Amino acid sequence: MSDVIADGLYSRLFDEAERARWEMADLPWHRIDRERVTPALCSLVREIAYSELTTTTATRRFLTELADDTDFTQWISVWFYEETKHPQVLLRWLRQVGVTVDDQFMLRGRATAPFMKSRIGTLVTNIISEMVASSAYTNLGARTSEPVLAMIVRNLAADEARHAASFYTYARRHLERSSDPDADRRDALKVLYVWFADNEQVRHPVNEFYARNAAIMTELDIDPRVPRDRIIQLIGTLLDLPLTADTDLLAQLRDVGPLPTRAEGQTR
Repeated sequence: MSDVIADGLYSRLFDEAERARWEMADLPWHRIDRERVTPALCSLVREIAYSELTTTTATRRFLTELADDTDFTQWISVWFYEETKHPQVLLRWLRQVGVTVDDQFMLRGRATAPFMKSRIGTLVTNIISEMVASSAYTNLGARTSEPVLAMIVRNLAADEARHAASFYTYARRHLERSSDPDADRRDALKVLYVWFADNEQVRHPVNEFYARNAAIMTELDIDPRVPRDRIIQLIGTLLDLPLTADTDLLAQLRDVGPLPTRAEGQTR
């Protein structure tokens, strides 16, 4: 008989989260420098908060569609708590500088595309999206001169990086237990290919955020590039494939199976 505590991943990931977690009450709201806040910055932060609201819908789908994985869905409770702090802290910052939102903003932000059918594909998509989000927060933190916002986004960047590592851990376990690892590797590689080679087809909140806000990121001199090379190498490690920045992903896909005909939906 298995031991859910000794054999599961959740306990270790829970302890890591407990050690790393930042507290809303510790943020020095009184130190906000309003002279360093511009309309463009407020607009970008509002858009970021909007894209973060999909966590509610994604959690419901994780708990429903992956309900048979008790360890993973237990961890999702941690992910949900930490991720819902992200729009909350950004909206609190916005309110401090005079920008408010209503219930309709919250409800519209929760709307997302359905999960893709492949479980490994869902996990890999979330590895990628968390890494992209972490990079975006890091880049914003490097450019903003408003000290409290800079502190907030550094916290969020660390959260996203840790969440990417946790999704990676569950993806690795899935592959180790897979009844058809070659098919799972093919699905994971399809996700990687579509994200970077056919990006317009990716229906994911993080990707859609970049598409909507390229102009304002340029206006604020925020680096819009995503850590493509690092992501490709990491997914290669996950799949035990020698993937590098120079890998022809299309050729790699041809080696492992048929090409995707369309990008499937995915919530954050």
